[in-house]
Amino acid sequence: MNRTLLYVMLFIVFILIVSTFEPSAISVVLVTVIITLLKYVITLIHELGHYFTGKLIGYPVKAVIIGDRKQFWIVTFCGTQFIFCYGFGGLTLMQSENKPSRLRYSIFALGGVMLQLVIISMVYFTLGIGSEDNYYLPLWFIVLNVWTIMSNLYPSIIVRYEENYFSDGLLLKKIWLDKESDR
Repeated sequence: MNRTLLYVMLFIVFILIVSTFEPSAISVVLVTVIITLLKYVITLIHELGHYFTGKLIGYPVKAVIIGDRKQFWIVTFCGTQFIFCYGFGGLTLMQSENKPSRLRYSIFALGGVMLQLVIISMVYFTLGIGSEDNYYLPLWFIVLNVWTIMSNLYPSIIVRYEENYFSDGLLLKKIWLDKESDR
């Protein structure tokens, strides 16, 4: 049996036992599951933004990786592998022999954030912060998106699969500080 599945089953049994003594435990678990799923969907939206901008600027996208642990599903779409893994985080890997121009590379780096801003705007203008019946879901969606945008634009090095990858912020910094004339 898969170890992750075992942990999930043990967690569910634990919550069911606790909920017999304290009924509000189920609502806490439900909120936790919803926030976890929202974070995964937000990561997917962000990486799709990089994917679409990579296609838009004319560079082939080799892979889109959602998650940072063991993979559980792989789909190939338009020559790009979409790899879904457990955990959070994501990568969009562009394959190009030529160095892209500064403008094109900047558009690629900002693609995830731009799609997130579009989605946040759509959620806000269609749902507002939420009604009296559904106040928290749109608010959590917006807050998690803003947190993801800020963490992506912070310049940092991300280590995954024993390789170093740049965050969107560090990638933009390197693009604009690069003194090479061919970019």
